[in-house]
Amino acid sequence: MSKSDKRNVAILSLIICWMFYLYIYVIRVEPSVLTNDLISEFGITSSVLGTIVSIAYVPYVIMQIPYGIITDKLGAKTIVLVSCALLIIGTFLFGSAESLTQLKAGRFLVGLASAPGFICCSKVITDLFELKKQSMLMGIAMCLGCFGGILGATPTACLVNSIGWRNATYAIASFGILLIVLALLFMKNNKSEKTEARVFDGLKIILKNSKIWIVGLYGAMSYLTLSALAELWITPFIEKRFEISTAKAAVSSIFIFIGFGLGSIVSAWIAEKINSHKKTIIIFSVASIFLFWSALYSDAINFYTCLALLFAGGVCTGANILAFPIAYRYVPQEFGGTAAGFMNAIIMSSGIVFQPLLGKLLDFFRNGLVTLEGHPLYNVAMYRSAFLFFIGTTIVATVFAFCIKENAARK
Repeated sequence: MSKSDKRNVAILSLIICWMFYLYIYVIRVEPSVLTNDLISEFGITSSVLGTIVSIAYVPYVIMQIPYGIITDKLGAKTIVLVSCALLIIGTFLFGSAESLTQLKAGRFLVGLASAPGFICCSKVITDLFELKKQSMLMGIAMCLGCFGGILGATPTACLVNSIGWRNATYAIASFGILLIVLALLFMKNNKSEKTEARVFDGLKIILKNSKIWIVGLYGAMSYLTLSALAELWITPFIEKRFEISTAKAAVSSIFIFIGFGLGSIVSAWIAEKINSHKKTIIIFSVASIFLFWSALYSDAINFYTCLALLFAGGVCTGANILAFPIAYRYVPQEFGGTAAGFMNAIIMSSGIVFQPLLGKLLDFFRNGLVTLEGHPLYNVAMYRSAFLFFIGTTIVATVFAFCIKENAARK
């Protein structure tokens, strides 16, 4: 294969992995606009809904390291094909659910299938592209994932209003078939030739490196902007706060995702310009604290100012993507997939804990309050009390940012 052909294969493989990652985010974010439908149809509380939605994070986190090892061994193409098939099944199951058990099973399969999304992007990037381009390409991957979050918010809300939440879910699931066809036609596997012993050598290197743990904990705390806020709780809060429709309130989730995606690219560009990922992370983290506090707690702002602040906060937490290139430089290149899996396991574990935790905090502050129809009733004060925990985790992320140690180049 000529150099030009190899480059074309690399680009096509990366584009398909990017599309796969975007698709994952659409499916993950969809429940944020189904909150009222699911609570009403199944007669559940916010804490129960938070638990159901967060189930996707359990297999997602558990499978990160195994998927990292498997992707290093089998290549990204195989993983994309299998994962797309599971995503289709899980999403159809969720959309056809008649019980909470079926909802949970659907979300479990979605989590299992979406686990290798960023790992596949990282595997292709670290194996097929030069080091100086990797931060930016990962930033673009995160940006496209966030665009998937955008499609999973207001556009999905409009689709739900038009054809119902079940049919909308079926329509989203069908897109996975196109990805399977594209992967079969245009991707080639970038398999590793190392032995199983060498595979687990990489895992040992990662587990023993305290610097990776620190940058991973920063990533986990900063990622709550998406996993706890944008993916689930910001839309109902904005709906109550400004007394607007769900479709209009879902724009708030879109603005956070747009900001986060743009911040992924901007932070990567700044980090390369100033030659420091750590300094970039610290500046962005400190700014995010003030921006989110103003957006969530200031009564002197209107809906559009709130959107602007949420967008700016999303931009600042987009520096989360820099955790990955920092971690990759702690390990040999052949263990890129394993490193990506380990980082994602730490970062995404935040969703398992904090999505249902914020739901439980809402129910705690609700103190049994219900509507005339007997449905749980939540007001702005309850959301603000629960969101104090989110502000606290943003501060913790900043503390971890100061503790990060960065290497100038990969070992």
